Amino acid sequence: MKLIKPLFYVAAAAAALCLSSCATTTQAKLAPGQFEWHPERSASGPVLMVVSIDDQMAYVYRNGVQIARSTVSTGRAGKETPTGVFTILQRKVDHESNVYVGAKMPYMQRLTWTGIAMHAGDLPGYPASGGCIRLPYAFSEKVYGVLSNGSTVAITKRGTIPSYSKKPANVLMASKARGGTSNKAIPDPTGRVIWNPSKSRTGPYSVLLSYADQTAYVWRNGVKIGQSPMGIAPGANPPEGVFMKLEGGSGPTSWSVLSLNGGKVTGDPASSIANNISFPAEFRRNISNILTPGTILLATRDSSNASTMSKTDFGIIQPEAKR
Repeated sequence: MKLIKPLFYVAAAAAALCLSSCATTTQAKLAPGQFEWHPERSASGPVLMVVSIDDQMAYVYRNGVQIARSTVSTGRAGKETPTGVFTILQRKVDHESNVYVGAKMPYMQRLTWTGIAMHAGDLPGYPASGGCIRLPYAFSEKVYGVLSNGSTVAITKRGTIPSYSKKPANVLMASKARGGTSNKAIPDPTGRVIWNPSKSRTGPYSVLLSYADQTAYVWRNGVKIGQSPMGIAPGANPPEGVFMKLEGGSGPTSWSVLSLNGGKVTGDPASSIANNISFPAEFRRNISNILTPGTILLATRDSSNASTMSKTDFGIIQPEAKR
């Protein structure tokens, strides 16, 4: 097994995720082992699974709509489940643990090459695993059917509530012509656009917007394939967050939004970013064909450097090729 390669790490307060509205909705409490499954609520679109450690719950969203929720059991003290945003690396219906000899892991969906996965298992009503996420057997079978290699799984500390951008907003196609909400002109981006897609020809795309660097970084399957300067409107304070592009007709699609700071985000975060940043035309042409439903974007005030990448409170992770 080879250790996964971190794409970028974010020092998030309390290592927590909160969906952008942070509103409260009432859902009946489920007993250990119980789950709800309503795929008819959203028939198509990219799937995001969110696991809340504090709630000991998992939520499944398809195209921004909650289609399922389930009780879980995450890692116990000393064997905690890591928080962050992961992609599924490997799947196997019948699997036996490589760490605990003889331990069966039905409907295994691997999140790291170092032993963290989702699978069917015992649910006592509290964190009890060795770091994996245990799911009810029937639920693990159902969720196995809607996820795939490359699907996104967010593991959070606190509970989360579904939210998505109120208006269509193509975040990465922003140009200077859009203007900023600060009522001041967005400066022209300064710097060179780098684009080397031949470095990684397959796998999921992820994009990091670093406000500190005033730079966008494009990764594919854990390999950086592009980089571009970006202009930020003077006085603007665009929000941080994890965004997933949703499926949506012929026009610009909406984005599912999860906040990094755990606080309430007002307004429309995706539009706020799009209206306060700009990119060179060359970069917009380069990324126009990669912004497919399911693309993950991380917007952060942190700088993308050796120091911030070493912080592991909250990780955005993509795999190296298994060797």
